[in-house]
Amino acid sequence: MRGRERKTVASALLLGLSLVLSGRSAATADQPSLSGNFLPVVIAASEPHRTALVDLIRGKPGLPAWVRNMVSRDRYVALASSRVEVGGRAMQLFAACQPGNCAESAIRLLYSEDGKRAVMRVADLKLGTVVLGDPTPAEMGVLAAE
Repeated sequence: MRGRERKTVASALLLGLSLVLSGRSAATADQPSLSGNFLPVVIAASEPHRTALVDLIRGKPGLPAWVRNMVSRDRYVALASSRVEVGGRAMQLFAACQPGNCAESAIRLLYSEDGKRAVMRVADLKLGTVVLGDPTPAEMGVLAAE
């Protein structure tokens, strides 16, 4: 092969490789990550997540005010989500707490991968512990872990 032909072949290979890699990146971008997300952003951007949370907390007695108002007011401290495996399924775990009172009032919220199902554990020193959404034993294990 001559020098000019080598350059053409090398250019073609690099172009093909970049197209393959860009296609892989685009496919990955279509699937949202279950980790590194913040609850207020997810609730605002995802209708399934918002609906699941509203259905979970609406009309439930014994919840701290900051939890009852989570959907309409993001006045809570929220950590980035993490991806967890529960019973062989990928799920998204969020932790949040009352500002200035994290040791006494906090939640752990677990969503299905599509955001349509949610279960929550609220731990409040004054109001006690409340579990919402009928979690499976495996889900309860994740919610109860510290």
